[in-house]
Amino acid sequence: MYGCTGRCLRVNLSEGKHSVEEIDPELLGKFVGGRGLGVKIFSDEVDPKTDPLEPGNKLIFVSGPLVGTGAVTGASCNAVTKSALSGTIACAKMRGHFGAELKFAGFDMIIIEGKAESPVILSILDDKINIRPALESWGRTTSETEVVFKSNLEDKWAGRETYLVSIGPAGEKLVPLANIVNDGFLSVGGAGIGAVMGSKNLKAIAVKGSHSLSIADGDRFVRVVTNLINKLNSAPLTSQSMSAWGSAFLVGLCYQKGILPHKNFQAAAFAASKDIGTEVLSNAFALRSRGCFACPVACIKKTDINNPLFKGKGMAPTYLAIGALGLNCGIQDLTTIGMANMICAEMGLDPIAAGGTVATAMELVEKGITDRDALKLELRFGQGEDLLQALTLMATKKGHAKRIGKGGDALAKEYGQSKRFMGVKGLPMAPFDPRCIQGMGLHFATCNYGPHHLYAYTFFEEVLNVHEELDPWSTEGKPELVKRYQDMTAIMDSLGLCNWPLMGLKFNNFVPMINSCLGTEYRAEDLLRIGDRIWNQEKLFNMGAGFDHTHDTLPGRLLNEPIPDGPAQGQISKVNEMLPKYYDLRGWNEKGEPRPETLEALGL
Repeated sequence: MYGCTGRCLRVNLSEGKHSVEEIDPELLGKFVGGRGLGVKIFSDEVDPKTDPLEPGNKLIFVSGPLVGTGAVTGASCNAVTKSALSGTIACAKMRGHFGAELKFAGFDMIIIEGKAESPVILSILDDKINIRPALESWGRTTSETEVVFKSNLEDKWAGRETYLVSIGPAGEKLVPLANIVNDGFLSVGGAGIGAVMGSKNLKAIAVKGSHSLSIADGDRFVRVVTNLINKLNSAPLTSQSMSAWGSAFLVGLCYQKGILPHKNFQAAAFAASKDIGTEVLSNAFALRSRGCFACPVACIKKTDINNPLFKGKGMAPTYLAIGALGLNCGIQDLTTIGMANMICAEMGLDPIAAGGTVATAMELVEKGITDRDALKLELRFGQGEDLLQALTLMATKKGHAKRIGKGGDALAKEYGQSKRFMGVKGLPMAPFDPRCIQGMGLHFATCNYGPHHLYAYTFFEEVLNVHEELDPWSTEGKPELVKRYQDMTAIMDSLGLCNWPLMGLKFNNFVPMINSCLGTEYRAEDLLRIGDRIWNQEKLFNMGAGFDHTHDTLPGRLLNEPIPDGPAQGQISKVNEMLPKYYDLRGWNEKGEPRPETLEALGL
């Protein structure tokens, strides 16, 4: 079996036992691995109506078949569960080295079941599998957890080669906004997953391995990989923009097009965002580049912050941090945004969900719907100290901050102001205003995981014009674009490949690398068909959990209130115009349900 180990580690925390199982080759044929395999097994084993925080919910970590092989950007691991925030199926993308190390430890997948009686850490070190007590780590931040675990290892050199995924205080306190953090500081996109991990009393998973992986045609594989690296090194966006500043380079472009949201999507961050570009970023932080396993782009930017309000090490502000924790909260001071981003990583909060929730609370205060006395927090647009205090308190459920820790949707509903929450399916939106990037708006409305851009990179074409020159305000061709990118992202996540290189490569460029590694004869359309199958499998789970076509929409503000300023002034989202065509392309009926013939054709 090329690329894969073919083995799954099943851990029952309630019983304190584990077992090793063989993965069904037929499932690998239909779902490839990674996200697809995790989604299929999770859907088969978990009732969609299960409470996310009950022991019956499971948590699956799974690496795709190209992870750890040396395939270009073959590092992505996925965490699949039912979100504690949205109630939908959730799949977090894990970058860095954890996914490759899991493969080297001899496993493609870990299935976590039940709930431990007291806090534990699952340790997988060179075939030695232990469920260790974690009382000394409980209550610690994610970086502290990593330091404590590694310092307790007898072999200190092995500690340097051990990688962890962990939760912070937010996950321990079952805060719905909690996510998981891997490799010490990489926040994983997947709000609510940290709370699921905390509900199982699982503080962390540590992996280290020395196994090797086999590939089908080594000589051809090396030639193809070398060719892809050369292409990435010659493409401006991957060799210059991403390598120099990471995703933060997008801020300037989205600023110019009026796409960045301001003050809870009440306006475009146009007049407010002149001083947050890449030049200012470089002046504000000493940036150090770090790459994920087998990635030549090295888009992760690390930095240190030494400020009276916060001292720490972690990621420099990304596009997401600048948009969600910064401008959407009316804040443009990069040092403050950097501190907020690091606090989220340390406390185990999802930065998009946390930023969107704080922005919701700020608007409620601004409109006089609630006040400081009710929230027991000072929350005003543009006030960085308010944001930092709120993030710290909501993660620990101290005082009344636990009210906003439930999420923006719950907070807005508490005051009968659902229209103030800028999110879909209970999740706050990533910082792209759907009124001026129509394809992204359609994706936000229909994404199985909620409004997260990382599951369909339509802005590659709508903003960057990498392979197509598309007008972001136009709806023409957008249903086709959204479906293609959703399917493409699903299959790349399943293979274990990062999507950022699509800034310099076409999807077709990956096919020879995939075939030479796995010994397959896939065509691009074959792989996209598998992506379509995965998307529909997720859709079926969500339908079982109670989601229907009424959830495939955007907040009324974005559908009815034109952008009041900036280059996109006057634009509204036209998602309702695009939905019928999108449903038809998917083979779904007018209610957004897969037709029987569609499921039959996909083998579901």
